[in-house]
Amino acid sequence: MEKIVCFGEVLWDCLPKGLFLGGAPFNAACHLRRLGCRPVMISAVGDDFLGEEALLRAQAQGLDTFAFTVKKGLRTGVAKVVLDDSGCASYVFPEPCAWDRIELGEAARNELTTANAILFGSLAARSERNAEQLDSILSETHALRIFDVNLRPPHDDLETVLELAQKADVLKVNETELAVLSGRPFDSGDLEGAIRAVVERTHVRKVCVTLGGEGAAYFDGRRLLRAEAPLVQVRDTVGAGDSFTAAFTAGLVRGDAPQETLERACRLGAYVASCDGATPEYDPAEVLG
Repeated sequence: MEKIVCFGEVLWDCLPKGLFLGGAPFNAACHLRRLGCRPVMISAVGDDFLGEEALLRAQAQGLDTFAFTVKKGLRTGVAKVVLDDSGCASYVFPEPCAWDRIELGEAARNELTTANAILFGSLAARSERNAEQLDSILSETHALRIFDVNLRPPHDDLETVLELAQKADVLKVNETELAVLSGRPFDSGDLEGAIRAVVERTHVRKVCVTLGGEGAAYFDGRRLLRAEAPLVQVRDTVGAGDSFTAAFTAGLVRGDAPQETLERACRLGAYVASCDGATPEYDPAEVLG
């Protein structure tokens, strides 16, 4: 079973319908578990009710919680989520909170030595402490390093993102993030040119770009692959990108054909966008084909 370490935020999404446990790395970990991988989530929660509930919910999702740190004096993270008329989400992340102070205990470090891949994002690096932890992890590991860029203003410092990208083997971005990292306006007609600009700027070898309803593209170092997204009625987009990341990561680690990996990731992302919540129940065989 493939072991994938997920480093970053665990938080509660404050939606109109209530509180839902999330955070991009956590959502991806939940989907990786359903896809038959063994995710190891490294994060932190507060010594409060929401922290206790987060640990219970994580365990209910089949995740181990031994690499979670309980931080006294810091609250469990929350995200204030606003959905527009089309179901697209925007976020506000109050700080400081527990996941700004993630610690690497002995158990977590042991897991890192045998991991097949490390999945990390940019949001958790908003704190200097986490940025230092990430730098240590990425410099020492021999695992595949997958960087899921997650630009959430005001936590979108370009210098930090570029530094992390230079330590990654695979970069995953959306159209907006591609434009920021390439330094040019997004142009669907020159997707490969923008990707090559990112490769030249960061020296990352492989880049995956999600394109919303238009599917996704993947530059594997030699060629650009494209996959369409199934047409669905969007309920909300919270977690859709994270499910895509999970399916894409699982395919990479297993050595599946890149085109098949991209198509399966698009199918899962579209399915989650058609559901309420970031981690709906599903049968992978039915959804991914």
